[in-house]
Amino acid sequence: MYLLLTTMIDDIKRTLQNFFPGQTFPVSDLEIALKKGDILTEKEKILPFLQTALFDEKVLEVELDGMPRVYFSRLKDDFSDFIEDEEDFALLDEHDYTQGEYLKEMSHIVTLPLEPGLGNLHLRHSRSIALRIFTNTFAVELATTFEDLTKVGDLPVLRLAFPILARIVHNAREFRAKVPDSLNFVLNIEIAEDLPKLDTTPIDISIKGMAFTVSKNEQKMFIPGAAHSLKLYVNDELLTLLKGTVRHLSKVRKKGGIEYVCGVQFDLETRTLAAVVESIVASVQRAHLKDLAEKSDASGIDLIA
Repeated sequence: MYLLLTTMIDDIKRTLQNFFPGQTFPVSDLEIALKKGDILTEKEKILPFLQTALFDEKVLEVELDGMPRVYFSRLKDDFSDFIEDEEDFALLDEHDYTQGEYLKEMSHIVTLPLEPGLGNLHLRHSRSIALRIFTNTFAVELATTFEDLTKVGDLPVLRLAFPILARIVHNAREFRAKVPDSLNFVLNIEIAEDLPKLDTTPIDISIKGMAFTVSKNEQKMFIPGAAHSLKLYVNDELLTLLKGTVRHLSKVRKKGGIEYVCGVQFDLETRTLAAVVESIVASVQRAHLKDLAEKSDASGIDLIA
């Protein structure tokens, strides 16, 4: 039994070193992580995280061959294996397909192409791929490899192997509440005195800042380091007025095209303002949990908040 456990830990250590080469993995830490369930090798235990990423449309962070450059993507449904052609007659089409069904086969996963686009070239020649998914309280890192460039319908996608290992990373970043589509949350931004104010949709919010979407032309207005006045509305009610400094701009693919994401850090001048933001974050989190519970009920899958 001891020899079997030692062999398993050695195998896990080699896998981790292959997919996360810049880190160290003492055997004692691995033994603790296995006991706590922070390292998973069974496909059945990895599956719920992928189902959650698909149903909740989570952004994936992608690292190739342990390099520090991070790319972005999202999981995509794959109904191609469920379509059978017989004399050019489709026996099953996309609309007959149940969301997330292919994941239950635990054979592969499908993602949208990476952004920035150069990552797609690097991915094709990569030896190891690490995917990172954020939940409310921890991150999940998944070890996988590239299989093929393919299409789902007319959409180009990437086919990756079903992850062989997942590890839970606690305190990976500050808590961020995802803004569900059901919440009528609007962010109003003052760009400059001579420009009209911009209304946009927040993606997530924390007590330190928030991320929101902008169009291709609008993203040119946001310069890292620049400060803007922000107004936060829910159901047309003004919740707070505060200032935020642009910290990053990035591109993420969605099914309908490219999404430009801007991240700002709040300037919380008073404790009262910080308390207001904390209250907003809690309200957004409650709305997200409600939205996730409804998706769980509809799909029959226990999605992870």
